[in-house]
Amino acid sequence: MSRRKVGKSLNIAGDTHTHTLACGHAFSTLGENIAAAGARGHRFLCYTEHGPAMVKGMNPWFFQNQRRSVPRVVDGIVVLLGCEANILDETGAMDLSQELLGQLDWVIASLHDTFRPQAEPGPQTIVRAWKAVAQNPYVDCIGHLGNPRMACDYETVVRYFKEGDKIVELNCSSHKVRPGSDATCRQIAALCKAYGVPMVLSSDAHFYTDVGEVEWGLNLVRDLEIPEELILNLNYDRFCAELKRRRDIDLPR
Repeated sequence: MSRRKVGKSLNIAGDTHTHTLACGHAFSTLGENIAAAGARGHRFLCYTEHGPAMVKGMNPWFFQNQRRSVPRVVDGIVVLLGCEANILDETGAMDLSQELLGQLDWVIASLHDTFRPQAEPGPQTIVRAWKAVAQNPYVDCIGHLGNPRMACDYETVVRYFKEGDKIVELNCSSHKVRPGSDATCRQIAALCKAYGVPMVLSSDAHFYTDVGEVEWGLNLVRDLEIPEELILNLNYDRFCAELKRRRDIDLPR
């Protein structure tokens, strides 16, 4: 396999983490996000609304109804119906059932203020939570791991993600909304490179103009000389192959 570095002209084929006004703290519709993806020349968009533990998060019926309501392809953009599930405690419990997580196209697991461990939250508690999440077969992607408020032994958890076959998100809005994330994200990206853990670049967009806005992440992987093959959403066929392997989903080519 070739080990190409990420070149200056490359961009993502699709955004893996986006929100809409349905969640109560974002400001665009799904249609506006899809149009923004098309304007950027993307092939796909992941719709990953918050789970129900978040204030105004979506209830299970919302996620069940996505499949009945949203076409697979809208205006030439392949739409992946997923979620950003909330990790609730150090056991790795999440706010959506395993059955429902298994029915989605793409599941991000994230730590938010909904994290309520039995013990006082601290680095070791967070490591235990990530270890449990790494063992969950219905989690595809680890969301905004670089949040300094949830700091932990990153080398240990990256090894867990390698063993658990997880993808690590480089969240390209963290440096704006989670102070101190620049350094932690750089550390995590370097560890993923060292251990061969695949990554995706995402916008975590809460307004349509941010869909696909990942230049910060592209600059990071260029600086660290991360091989192109480790950034799954730089190439649509590579991302399709990953979804086929993980969830037996055949996306349009």
